[in-house]
Amino acid sequence: MDWRRAKSVLIVSFLMLNIVLGYQLWTEWRERLNTAVDWTSLPPETLQAMREKNIQVDDNAKIPTETPTMRELTYTFKQRAGEGISDRTEITPSPETRFVFSEDELVSALGGKIPELGSYTLDQPASREGVYFVFNRMESGWPMFDIHLNLFHSEQKIRAYSQDLIEIKPSAGAKEQQVLSASKALAKVIERNLPVGSVIKEIRLGYHGEIFDDAEAQVSTPSWRVLLENGEEVYYVNAISAEVTTEKGDVLANP
Repeated sequence: MDWRRAKSVLIVSFLMLNIVLGYQLWTEWRERLNTAVDWTSLPPETLQAMREKNIQVDDNAKIPTETPTMRELTYTFKQRAGEGISDRTEITPSPETRFVFSEDELVSALGGKIPELGSYTLDQPASREGVYFVFNRMESGWPMFDIHLNLFHSEQKIRAYSQDLIEIKPSAGAKEQQVLSASKALAKVIERNLPVGSVIKEIRLGYHGEIFDDAEAQVSTPSWRVLLENGEEVYYVNAISAEVTTEKGDVLANP
């Protein structure tokens, strides 16, 4: 037997097996990303970072494609939601309607009890199952992630609420600008900020800005919000400057 030839055949076979297995793993990884609305459209270096950091994507997560023109908002508070039980307003009697509301049903049932209810939209990822629903104030069709209406429920009924009420003010010098794409915002967060083993749950465009208690006027800028499955941290990417800020998950809504 030609042992040298047999050894060469074994080495080549081993290398071919590694190539086949590697390709199979790569294909499976790409298919898993494709179930999340073609996450393989992200830049190659971002996909490489995802592999190296074992960053996964929730099956229902989608990359938004819109890049509208937006400007920063200036607003003042007319009322703050507060964080304690004493800050909640009881709803009496509780509406005798289906527990799972459509927005029209909600306005019909509670519009006479909750001010400006029609200006808020449900933020399901920020809600806490079995405790409260979080709604965000909408402006020009986009959610203001820091302005909340919290509906507290028990025994299949909404019992109380707490609410931020604001007034939008003219923004001197604020210009409409096209926002950063969701793909670019995600790429920056994935490559520079997300910890190993993260699972991306959602990315959504809206408005975000730090709230200063001693300031009369507040500013909210167009931002992409990136949520993780564990809910521990929330990442905001300024959709104009691409600056990234991080907040604890309970800052989403802390009634």
